[in-house]
Amino acid sequence: MNFKTPVRKIKPTRRSVSGYFSFRGKEPIPYESTLERDFVMRMDYDRSVERVVSQPARLFYIDANGIERRYTPDYLVYFTNPMRKPLLVEVKEKQELESDFHKLRYKFSAAFAFAKKNGWIFKIYDERRIRSDILENLQLLRSFASRKVNTAIVNEVRNDLESMPLPISVQNFTQRFNSERGAPGIRKNDIWRLALDHLLELDLSEPLSEETAIVGVNHGSF
Repeated sequence: MNFKTPVRKIKPTRRSVSGYFSFRGKEPIPYESTLERDFVMRMDYDRSVERVVSQPARLFYIDANGIERRYTPDYLVYFTNPMRKPLLVEVKEKQELESDFHKLRYKFSAAFAFAKKNGWIFKIYDERRIRSDILENLQLLRSFASRKVNTAIVNEVRNDLESMPLPISVQNFTQRFNSERGAPGIRKNDIWRLALDHLLELDLSEPLSEETAIVGVNHGSF
């Protein structure tokens, strides 16, 4: 069975925020809440993720009253590592999980069984898993998406980073880079732009600042 196309189309609603997130700038992934949007944003930046499918399967389960119900989990996440099991995901606000879990547990049990049958893993994501310093950092990086950085400077930055021990703070690197060239050739905001495209890897576990560590450098076009 093909689980790479949605079984249900998300329609605009007045009750929540809905729209599309441009996954890797190519594929529009629908969302029905800001929490779902933030989840897709995190998957978009995670290079271990290959693809995200919205509304991937329609399940049936029996509720507490013995009535058959339909349930469509929010997302199915495929990973670049073929040995890693795909992730079937339900995105729910913490408050709703706590107040309605006595009803939700029936559909979640169905999702767990369905995922296990297909060799996947089922997980529930609330704001505690999705909204963190990492998400705030990604939002900051994305604000520099339109920033232009000279290609020659990009190559020099990567060459310099490859020749020095890492990690190094953004402040120390930019000062060192610019002092060796006699002119301010790279700025903090340029580093954020390069990190957005994974040309540089940053420690995103803490709020971004000049003290943020550059922990890696990657090759690729800019």
